[in-house]
Amino acid sequence: MSDTGPVAVAAIRRHAARPHRTRGQHRASWAAELAPLLAGTQRRYTAVVGSAVAGASVVAMATAAGMPSGEAPAPSRAVDDIAALAAEASAPQESVEAEAQPAAAAADGAASDTERATPVTGQDAQIQWRPMLDEITITSLFGQRWGRNHNGVDFDAETGDPVYAAYPGTVKHAGWESGFGNLVIIDHGDGVETYYAHNSALHVSEGDWVDSGTRIADAGNTGFSFGSHVHFEVHVDGRPVEPLGYLSEAGLDLR
Repeated sequence: MSDTGPVAVAAIRRHAARPHRTRGQHRASWAAELAPLLAGTQRRYTAVVGSAVAGASVVAMATAAGMPSGEAPAPSRAVDDIAALAAEASAPQESVEAEAQPAAAAADGAASDTERATPVTGQDAQIQWRPMLDEITITSLFGQRWGRNHNGVDFDAETGDPVYAAYPGTVKHAGWESGFGNLVIIDHGDGVETYYAHNSALHVSEGDWVDSGTRIADAGNTGFSFGSHVHFEVHVDGRPVEPLGYLSEAGLDLR
């Protein structure tokens, strides 16, 4: 009751901005005041809680300064409420970061595994051996013939047909050689040499470097020969070997 009579109901009003707080009745706790703000973004939480903590600290310091010496200040409910809210708000964020770290590590590991597992496209080695004539027709094989060993293979050819180097190398001999007639010998390295015999003309000289497919001579019928053809030999470490088998192993099959 008052001097003017009962207090009117309209005199007890709620705060317009905070309907949970009643003027003249009670003071809402700091937790209730800050809870709506903490529902926003992390930056908003940081700013509000930081400001509240600073304010609570000032109040606590002022209270302690006004108390008699030797008396410890009573624990502040505001500080306790703010600490509880801060722990509650930061816990989900820390949980999310903790979960994100293994996921990121797994993603990095998967990317690393993908890089290690990336297939390398292999390419077949380029076959440098090539036929010594444009058209290959075998007329005589390697082996015994007429009581002696035939150290090469004979290919049918017309006089003047181009004769090509079967493999890159250096011309070791270019000229007349007894029963071979006009002979070209090419040194391919690693003890391998090729012979091209019975030519009608030569297009290279000793010491020349030739690539696979270079025209080195014209087919003919010179030396110990009974018709125009090309006599071809392969020597390894100074010994004649069966040419067709050697070429087949090197990637060129003429049979």
